Amino acid sequence: MNVGFFVPVVVAAALASSCDDEDGLFDSLRSESSVYYYNQITSQGAEDQSNLTVDFTVEGDESDSANDVGYSREDEAPELNVRIDDANDNEDNSVQLRGVNQNGASLFSDRARLANDTSYTAVSYGDTTTGSIDVGLFQQDQTDVETGTARFRVINTVNSNILNTFSLDLRYNDSSDGEYFATDLTIGEATDYQSTDAGSLNLVVVENGTDPEEEIDRVDCSLSGGRAYDVILAVNDPLNVPTNVDAADGELVIYCHPHERI
Repeated sequence: MNVGFFVPVVVAAALASSCDDEDGLFDSLRSESSVYYYNQITSQGAEDQSNLTVDFTVEGDESDSANDVGYSREDEAPELNVRIDDANDNEDNSVQLRGVNQNGASLFSDRARLANDTSYTAVSYGDTTTGSIDVGLFQQDQTDVETGTARFRVINTVNSNILNTFSLDLRYNDSSDGEYFATDLTIGEATDYQSTDAGSLNLVVVENGTDPEEEIDRVDCSLSGGRAYDVILAVNDPLNVPTNVDAADGELVIYCHPHERI
């Protein structure tokens, strides 16, 4: 019979002791926002990929960072956690997203509003040789996905201007011409979420507004059932970016990153 009284006493003692400990139990139960960071910055003609390494920081009342993040391929993103005082209407509740290279020089800096108990995907893109580096932040849809299906959106990091075309359209490989689920997609933009059967995702990248259709490349990856994904459209070799649509054939890829389950 003593056991029934013993456990609450221990828990109460742990809670009481944490009041004087910033990293104690109370602190661990407080809400946070999560940011998953992918680096798709290119560097045309660079000798090695060390030029692409980014130290990424999310900075508000608190901050978190991920260092030495190279060109993101199939690897999953580092998770950064920041606590936001979103209960206070008088606060700005915004954070700064900063990226610097190995020499400490700024690559990008932007501000965004986050919310606690919410997950976001941050993607940096652009080419160091043109000085057009930027970062995009996209809130994740964390609702349940039906078994046997997958939910995805495409985040584009391919610069259509470098490909010497206006923008990009996307369709499924097995759809007929003109049935695009995304049109006029430019760098740094994301499509709406799409639902599809689990398994292989095969997409066709097309020049926007061409009739007949001008195909740029075909890309594919695998999606598991019951999961949601960020599908990042990128170049395969960040040191040799194709400079026209003909050169892009076989040089584009998609990296399919599942959202972390809450």
